[in-house]
Amino acid sequence: MKDPTNRADTAKALNKSRFKISHLNKVRLNGSNSMRKHYGLLYLMLLVVLGALTLTAGCKQQIQSTVPPPSEPASSLSDDEIPADDEIMASVTSIIEGVLERANLCSRETVFHLDTDVEGGTVILAGKTSDNRLKQAIVDSISQIPGVTIDDQFTVMPPPELGDKTWGVVKLPVINLGEAPGRAEGSSTVTQARMGDIVRILDTQDGWYLVQMHDKYLGWVSPSTIALYDSDLLDAFWSGEIALITAKMTQALDAPGGGMLFAKWLVQGSVLPVVSVSDEWAELSLPGGGSTFVKAESIEVFPDLDSVFQEQKTAADIIETAKQYLGLPYLWGGCTSYGFDCSGFTQFCFKMNGYQLRRDADLQYEQGTPVQSVENLEPGDLVFFETYRPGPSHVGIYIGDHRYIHSGSSSGVAINSFEPSHPDYSASLAQKFLGGRRIIK
Repeated sequence: MKDPTNRADTAKALNKSRFKISHLNKVRLNGSNSMRKHYGLLYLMLLVVLGALTLTAGCKQQIQSTVPPPSEPASSLSDDEIPADDEIMASVTSIIEGVLERANLCSRETVFHLDTDVEGGTVILAGKTSDNRLKQAIVDSISQIPGVTIDDQFTVMPPPELGDKTWGVVKLPVINLGEAPGRAEGSSTVTQARMGDIVRILDTQDGWYLVQMHDKYLGWVSPSTIALYDSDLLDAFWSGEIALITAKMTQALDAPGGGMLFAKWLVQGSVLPVVSVSDEWAELSLPGGGSTFVKAESIEVFPDLDSVFQEQKTAADIIETAKQYLGLPYLWGGCTSYGFDCSGFTQFCFKMNGYQLRRDADLQYEQGTPVQSVENLEPGDLVFFETYRPGPSHVGIYIGDHRYIHSGSSSGVAINSFEPSHPDYSASLAQKFLGGRRIIK
């Protein structure tokens, strides 16, 4: 909070609070301990101590449970009964603390900035969030304070000035999402997206877009990397049959047997609408217009977009997906056939087989059923390691016989073992084993 001595009215300054979940402001995990991503800095000022928002508490998505039932307006009170502004501020602070604690927000998945003030019984809420349910929970709860009115300047993203085209579809084979406008390369990469991935546009700054991926992850992209759509145009683009790229990589050509349209190849996991399919070639629609040709053997066709990743396959299928990338070098922020980081690798292998994981190792640690010991692990379980700081910072997939496959910063995609007698035993990782999570039921 700003120094109240710089204000003419110190008492009034004490009736202000600021709550901020600062998205994309990170600390990186690096070095030989299997680099992992950013942890958003948390600023909660004036009487706000939210232990549930610390790194060790994780970032569970439980906002649905925070929304109270619709409330009736507080009954009117006489002037003598209306509480003082400082009493109202204390109630407001307590309410917001409670909502945020129950929501257990993650700055990598949710934007939340809120300044509060109280003037003459009016609660002023100013800020923005990417989650309408979170805003509604706060407004509904504050409206229950007797005798208050609310000046609601707390907006839900995206802002109106973005217009109707608040959806984007990735139009290049692979793009980086960055930690800030103009910063999406190298250590500034927070994650990646494939051609056909749908993103929700939340904001714009310095010519770049803040977007949210399907897995809720946030990042900044250049407008040159996505095609913009409104809801109707987006639905129209994805109507009809959909092709999933199942080959590790395939060329996107301007004609059957023609030249490449892009510098990079399309990667496994990309999805595009089908124009036509013959014995040898498939023509696919491109985001923003036009089409491309790929080898028919490199795709699988689905009746609609919702069915592409719907089937939940077996642990053996997940392990088979993972093993095809053995030897692939590690890539910071990577989650495609061009390179993976540890959690990008696990997320990809599970998604290709019908399971949705969150983006980072510590977020994935919040999912599934805990498995406490190596002896109780089953093939397909996630295995976590405490490599850099307290809590999970590295993750792999258990494949059986005390072995696991993972993407390590020094080894790339490799198989290691918990068993000292095995030639692929990693003493360092075995000693840092934190536990497992069972995703497959």
